[in-house]
Amino acid sequence: MTIRTDLQHLSPEALAQASNAGIVKRAVRELEAGYRPQIALDASATLTATFSDGVVTTWANGKPIDQSACTCGAARVCRHRIIAALAYRQESSSAESVAPPKSAPPGTVTDEMLEKVIPAALMKIANERRVQGISVDVRRQASGEPCDTARLPAATVRFWAGAAIEAARCDCVRAAACEHIALGVWAFRVADAEHAAENAVQVRLGDAGSRTRIDRTAFVALTRSLLAHDVVAGATPHVQEFTRAQEVARSAGAQWLRNTLDDLEHWAGAYAARSALYEARDGAHLLAELNLRVAAGSLPGRAQAVLGIGQASETELDRLRLMCLGARTTRDGDVRMTRMVLADLDTGTKFVLNKQWTVPGERLADEAALRASERVAPGVRMEQLAQGQLLAQHARRLADGTVRLAGTRSSQNSVLPQAADWSVLGTPLRFTSLSELVAQKRASPTAQIEPRHAAGRFVVFTPARVDQVLYDSNEQALLAVVCDQEDRPVLVRRTHESHVKHALDALAGAFTGQFGELRHVAGVLHWEQGVAIIEPWAIAADRVVVPDFSPACGALAKISLGHAPVQTTEPLAVALRQLRETVGALLHHGYARLRDSWLEDATQLQGRLKVLNLTALSQNLASFVTLVQQCRARAESVELAEPLLQLVALVQLHEDAQAVLLLGEQEGGS
Repeated sequence: MTIRTDLQHLSPEALAQASNAGIVKRAVRELEAGYRPQIALDASATLTATFSDGVVTTWANGKPIDQSACTCGAARVCRHRIIAALAYRQESSSAESVAPPKSAPPGTVTDEMLEKVIPAALMKIANERRVQGISVDVRRQASGEPCDTARLPAATVRFWAGAAIEAARCDCVRAAACEHIALGVWAFRVADAEHAAENAVQVRLGDAGSRTRIDRTAFVALTRSLLAHDVVAGATPHVQEFTRAQEVARSAGAQWLRNTLDDLEHWAGAYAARSALYEARDGAHLLAELNLRVAAGSLPGRAQAVLGIGQASETELDRLRLMCLGARTTRDGDVRMTRMVLADLDTGTKFVLNKQWTVPGERLADEAALRASERVAPGVRMEQLAQGQLLAQHARRLADGTVRLAGTRSSQNSVLPQAADWSVLGTPLRFTSLSELVAQKRASPTAQIEPRHAAGRFVVFTPARVDQVLYDSNEQALLAVVCDQEDRPVLVRRTHESHVKHALDALAGAFTGQFGELRHVAGVLHWEQGVAIIEPWAIAADRVVVPDFSPACGALAKISLGHAPVQTTEPLAVALRQLRETVGALLHHGYARLRDSWLEDATQLQGRLKVLNLTALSQNLASFVTLVQQCRARAESVELAEPLLQLVALVQLHEDAQAVLLLGEQEGGS
């Protein structure tokens, strides 16, 4: 008997990715209510589903759902096609003589099989990408994914029926039978051959890649210009240098370098623009990233991941079902920037949706009402989306994971409520133990050489219990200790901000059970002295609690008082932080206007680094201080830019090495 394995493995979740959740729910309801077609397979395994009202769905073997035909006249995937797939799945699985076969893995698909499903033009593109070299994250179903999954730099492919690639779905605009499916199959082949025992692994297609050399001259010249001027003048004195540096990055196709330069230019102009978000040390952080990317990107095979070479600046997406996992609003004078992190439930991919809005100074008392009136797209209210899920069409994803919604017709976007159940998500987005978080940090200790993502450090953590909640009135900070199944702690910490004045109150209510049992915590993860700390953007309980959008609930007043330090006092961490701030002060004032006390402070810091046995860093700082002294005496004959780039990169690497070392000590002592 002929079996359509491609249809047997089309679960409601898989069909939702091929259409949308609404039409699948309707199809399930109608099938359960008795709207069941007569199913027949001919000799070529073409499925014919005949409904009682005369509608006939025809689905050829080896074809994706959007290439099937239905007499209902629908231009896209209709409920009849969904019902036909579900009915066949039920009937074939319940037949006594037919045991549901286990699908073969994607890696068993031959090139001949690919060519039968994927058009020749797209196979050509896939082969070109493979020759150029590409890294792919392979995640087998056993890793926690709903099915075998390939995560490419610009797309995610779900192999819902394994080797039956006609059932594979991609989140690109083509959705099925695209070049990404071929690349995913090839990646699984490599994983099967070289990493058969691993459930999640990154593989490389093509050769290791040639060395990509980018001329550093423009970046050194930009750094030299930043050192020569203070930040009072803004970015204006550096216009030519930024333009040349951007041209070098653009010519190389280095998307991550371009994004880094954009952020650096924004930082250079922030002080002059009277931005409340300006931090001098951020300049040192961005210069460290610039230097590390240029250096690491020159290693064989690293150009794509480190520099973003070949990364599309914008990608059109198919229909999306995005669940909001939290929102965070920052204030800069009258301007508010709200960032929402959304997850594609079909692929587990993270997106960030940004919305800038304003609150005039005379209307601060009306901020909640102004926020409630804001829309991120026609028909999509920001406050509603923050606690719901979005059905979107014709959206576009930028290189850093930011998503832009269609803004022409409200019918292209709609918001539905969500059930606050994030258990369907898996790694690398949702974690259930501290060990999983530690493993992720160890695998990628230096974020500055990883692909840039607007929500790169955003995680969902599912604790087993809430251990302790306290409020530090001096720091105006709420601290909660949550524990995993092994009773290992993760800290959740948030400080008060006047423009979201009820955020701590809402969090206190969530952690004390006022909104039901706490299920998940979503927010930005960072590490301090080997301790995982999450800044919460949302809590999932009986409903989604978004602190920045929540009204008062009265829970904070009942929380016990305690001590929740915002910054560590550990000597080594303090010294590294002070060194970054010291470099930030130099960039803030420029060497010509640098305060005399800077040299003395830097020299004392160099001594402390030596005492802490940070010999290389101490020596590097001592040499740099000498150069600064010489530069102030005769600036035209002293090169300060390149040594500065090396110093800030070395600081970053020391911070990352210290973090990994502390993680090792913690694991060893647990």
